[in-house]
Amino acid sequence: MRRGLGWGAAAALIGAALVGCTTAGPLPDAVNPSRRGGVTFIGPRCPDVRSCLVGQVVAAETATPLPRAAVFLEKQDSDKPVRILTLTDDQGVFTVADAPQGTYRLAIYKDARKIEARGLKLGAPGTTLVPIRMSPSSG
Repeated sequence: MRRGLGWGAAAALIGAALVGCTTAGPLPDAVNPSRRGGVTFIGPRCPDVRSCLVGQVVAAETATPLPRAAVFLEKQDSDKPVRILTLTDDQGVFTVADAPQGTYRLAIYKDARKIEARGLKLGAPGTTLVPIRMSPSSG
């Protein structure tokens, strides 16, 4: 009787696949980020940086990505103002690499939608993921 891969071989294959996840660079055309069945594939971000913030902004009622939403970050715990502005891409994704360490206020605006949150800690090593669902503002 033939058996499948043993645990050791399976772990080695999974480990080899994960190593590819840390490689920076563009995705091949066949696996560009796209929406399939409610899942959004986001390509590699923040190559060769110490700290990274990655967020995706979607409409709360449909989970549709919101492209070109304005994303503002303002450092709360500093005497010197630190402000960061970026826009979401076509997938509703934004990236901020190597923000100075501290606590930030996050505000996002898109047409009649707006959302704000305080207390976002940035600057520590690693990647911070922030999924954002925006509802239409009520006047």
